[in-house]
Amino acid sequence: MPHHAPGRIDACLTLSLSLASLSGGLFLPLSLVYFTVLTDIPLPVLGMIISGSVLIGLPLPIVTGMLVDRWTAHPVVVAGLGLQAVAYLGFVVAREPIEVLLASALMAVGVRLFWSSVFTFLADYAETRVALSMEQWFGRLNAARTVGIVVGGLITGAVISFQAEGAYLALAWVASGCTAIAATLILGVVKIRPRAGRTPGEAPSTYVSILRDRRFLQLLALNSVLALSTLFFGLSLPTVVRSRLDGPGWLTAALLVANALLVAVLSSRGARLAYHTSKVRLLKRAALLWTGAFAAIAVAVTLPLAAAAAVLLVGVALLSIAEVLHAPSSAALVDEFARGARGRYLAVFQYSFVVAELIGPIMFTALFDLAAALPFAVVAASCGLVALLLDRGGRRPLPVG
Repeated sequence: MPHHAPGRIDACLTLSLSLASLSGGLFLPLSLVYFTVLTDIPLPVLGMIISGSVLIGLPLPIVTGMLVDRWTAHPVVVAGLGLQAVAYLGFVVAREPIEVLLASALMAVGVRLFWSSVFTFLADYAETRVALSMEQWFGRLNAARTVGIVVGGLITGAVISFQAEGAYLALAWVASGCTAIAATLILGVVKIRPRAGRTPGEAPSTYVSILRDRRFLQLLALNSVLALSTLFFGLSLPTVVRSRLDGPGWLTAALLVANALLVAVLSSRGARLAYHTSKVRLLKRAALLWTGAFAAIAVAVTLPLAAAAAVLLVGVALLSIAEVLHAPSSAALVDEFARGARGRYLAVFQYSFVVAELIGPIMFTALFDLAAALPFAVVAASCGLVALLLDRGGRRPLPVG
């Protein structure tokens, strides 16, 4: 490969992460709406199908960790993206319940394979490069994910407003194409040499030893709260603006775009801090920032629309900074635990996000029904508790990074 190629390879990898994130953003809001429009399947049956596909993906991080530690993350990342591309094509033709289940299950498998291996992939790749550190690549991945979700969500929102079957099908085709290009870029351009962070002669940790790693399990539990914080704003904002504040749809879009822009601009700074600063200390700062952000949102839902919008913008700024501190430092801290089993540790770490994805919607809907400010107050208090525990952990059980 030519000596001038590394910069081009970095650009291709960044593009592939962005395309994969955009595809996810296009379909994240459509999991039920898409098949409600294009099929005659009753809504309760669709809900069972979507939930069933999620359950199919639950064991995959464990399997993925073993595959990555055995064969490196490179082929697993490509396989995950390839399965997603095929699943999107399945969405184009799926009309019967069994077809929708197969396509949804394939998507769940692809998504879990990708997210359970991509952090190891980037960590391995960073070891072959001098220009960018592992933390910087984790920051780029987080920025790509956030921007992709927001941009994809805005495009999907426009498509939903048209209510045209052809527009929905076009989304599926575009998502499939973007994901296929992302897989091709990684397969054809990016080459990985290390074997999942393992040093010569070092046997990787087994899952039994990981389950005995109390420091890692503590981090996993604490990060479940922080992972909930990363998705709670996007999950709750449309309902808050529409149902509580009686605000215009563009307010939701504007706040989400502000979040995406701040994350995109600040991610490189957060990654540099994660490289040079104690990662536990950065996680504590992120938890405190989320405490302030969700406390502000809890206040905002009690205010008139104009004042609420201003306070919500303050909350967006705080949670955006928290996100750019949390994303690179949390994954890099897990890598410090790995001891030759980078694939297993980083894959198991994804369960903190799985827990957040499962709990978040249930928690929000149940508490919001009781009082509009309650879910945000609970998340704020939970983040405050995490900050306290991390402060103690930074002095004792957790490494200081």
